[in-house]
Amino acid sequence: MSSHLRCGRLGFLWACLAALCIVPPLAGETVLYNFAPPPKGFGPYGGVIRDSQGNLYGTALSGGSAGRGVVYKVDVAGHETVLHNFTGGTDGSNPSAGVIRDSAGNLYGTTTYGGSAGQGVVYKVDAAGHETVLYSFTGAADGGQPSAGVIRDSAGNLYGTTYFGGSAARGVVYELDATGHETVLYSFTGGADGRFPIAGVIRDSAGNLYGTTYYGGSGDEGVVYKVDTGGHETVLHSFTGGGDGLWPYAGVIRDSAGNLYGTTQGGGSGGGVVYKVDTTGRETVLYSFTGSGADGSLPCAGVIRDKTGSLYGTTFYGGNLSCNYGAGCGVVYKVDTTGRETVLYTFTNRTDGGQPYAGVIRDTAGNLYGTTFKGGTTGEGVVYRVDATGHETVFRSFTGRDGMQPNAVVIRDSAGNLFGTALWGGSADRGIVYKLDAAGHETVLHSFTGGVDGGCPCSSVIRDSAGNLYGTTQAGGSWGWGVVYKLNAAGHETVLYNFTGGADGGEPQAGVIRDSAGNLYGTTSVGFANQGVVYKVDTAGHETVLYAFTGGADGGTPYSGVISDSAGNLYGTTNTGGSAGAGVVYKVDTAGRETVLYTFKGGADGKEPVAGVIRDSAGNLYGTTPFGGSSGRGVVYQVDAAGHETVLYSFIASEGVPIAGVIRDKAGNLYGTTPYGGGSANAGVVYKVDAAGHETVLHNFTGGADGATPYAGVIRDSAGHLYGTTEFGGTKASGVVFRIP
Repeated sequence: MSSHLRCGRLGFLWACLAALCIVPPLAGETVLYNFAPPPKGFGPYGGVIRDSQGNLYGTALSGGSAGRGVVYKVDVAGHETVLHNFTGGTDGSNPSAGVIRDSAGNLYGTTTYGGSAGQGVVYKVDAAGHETVLYSFTGAADGGQPSAGVIRDSAGNLYGTTYFGGSAARGVVYELDATGHETVLYSFTGGADGRFPIAGVIRDSAGNLYGTTYYGGSGDEGVVYKVDTGGHETVLHSFTGGGDGLWPYAGVIRDSAGNLYGTTQGGGSGGGVVYKVDTTGRETVLYSFTGSGADGSLPCAGVIRDKTGSLYGTTFYGGNLSCNYGAGCGVVYKVDTTGRETVLYTFTNRTDGGQPYAGVIRDTAGNLYGTTFKGGTTGEGVVYRVDATGHETVFRSFTGRDGMQPNAVVIRDSAGNLFGTALWGGSADRGIVYKLDAAGHETVLHSFTGGVDGGCPCSSVIRDSAGNLYGTTQAGGSWGWGVVYKLNAAGHETVLYNFTGGADGGEPQAGVIRDSAGNLYGTTSVGFANQGVVYKVDTAGHETVLYAFTGGADGGTPYSGVISDSAGNLYGTTNTGGSAGAGVVYKVDTAGRETVLYTFKGGADGKEPVAGVIRDSAGNLYGTTPFGGSSGRGVVYQVDAAGHETVLYSFIASEGVPIAGVIRDKAGNLYGTTPYGGGSANAGVVYKVDAAGHETVLHNFTGGADGATPYAGVIRDSAGHLYGTTEFGGTKASGVVFRIP
């Protein structure tokens, strides 16, 4: 799971949105609170296209009437028209890619989620704004969750990629004919041929397709590939992760001589590269971003090329390093044929926009057009133009939103009040901490600004006897790498520790636990060798790194937090590392010595745990993995005190995958959630696994008023009621707090 784009598309592997159809809550579930959606589109991940009249067309990832994204048009006067509001149902949900346009004015694109199986769609929107779903992905051999858009040939066939699905669940290259029939042209195996194609494809006159995969290849750092008309794949270049680059997030373009050009997010001098791959497969680095300077850093988008051979693009970070807490807010750049870079515009993250995720297009006068993910009058991104002199004009600022996407589990006090966090929303759209009383009334205890107080809290909170709340944010703080914070009962926040992103760690995805002396313990997903750390923050705000993961046999990337036993030993999981690279269950004692209790093999025993563990009185640990198992859909497991693992339950395809962990009652029953799967709506389930390994689905979410995508797990009160949250769905399409029964 990647977290390179902090506070962006968090863990794009796990942003598992589900289909939405507004129906009443099912019997047995009570919706305690509906989070409010934004009034209009926001988060323009994809770029724009331009017609001959100068109108611009694009998509916004979220917002709109149902909170599931929009297709929009911005005219030359800067007036926006929403052409289609996605509902999250069969019409699709959350378009992360832009659109293409035919001569009749029809627009074509993809949504990453939604559709009949919740795995995304290929759609057409005509000039009148009427949408037609051309194909719904199932997530099986046909592919699932397309992050990229489509291209179109003269016969009307569409071509693209899906991030998941295929014969090995590592993504596909597909063709969709004019009748809506899909043909899988190539299924990635995840090895030397590549895996997880985030970017789309281009096509030459002979019908060959070219693209990139984010991972895979000989160094597992991504590849540039070609798929011919017979469905045969050729790897043109495997990135090593060194000077040649790593993680090619964007696709490629091609010149008349057959050379390919693109970018990588990392490698080179540290900030990614602009590269060329010739027809023999030889790569040349045309420009290497410094990673910490005015030239930009982390190019998420690819490049375009003018008649002279100069290349143009954007970087997500870099530029003015006083912006975005030292990370910079991105630039628009030009690289000429000699490899000299010119920064055409540096974003400030104010009204001019910031953090351009998408690339640019260029008109005949040399003006460049694009979108930014952040900035603008409400912080939700802009559509902009940069002219040949470097002057920027903002055509459209996207509108803001209220609190939404509560993707962390809630906690409950003795009076029945619930406390939790929402990843987005609040006064600065950087997330909130909220309280929900027994009558369903919500109080926002703190709105994060994304500045020194932190931003984007994706973990839950804990509470002490005085009513103080403690938690983490994955972004913000003095260095932009997240904070550990405390909120008192009056809602006053104190930042206890600012992560620097270095040896002390950064981007804490999980929350904290607290001992009787008031010390806090947790994990960060990066730090040291970029493999994460286990840390302690004492009452004076001093941090101690208890253990730094290497990514080898000891594990790497602990997305989950820790638990402790009475002796002060800490237990948790890592998503990667171990002898098979599939993650581990570990123990860190009070001296900072790590013991690997179990190494996942990546097969029937499970793979890549995202959630942490719980522990019973006999010392047995229980948790989940989202991959592996008999059907490759994850497992519920037990690891005993001797390090022996038992798979208690293997999920099947229709049940989704368990991202969150489990809780356990006195009888030994385990309870948890899957964020999708279950029923025809594919909107997630709440499940129970008894001591004998028998699973019972307690609730199938419909994606309507009862909620959709329960990303976090559940808690349980003494009466047996379960409480949790969904990221989406509800009457306002922005998530709910629920109780079962």
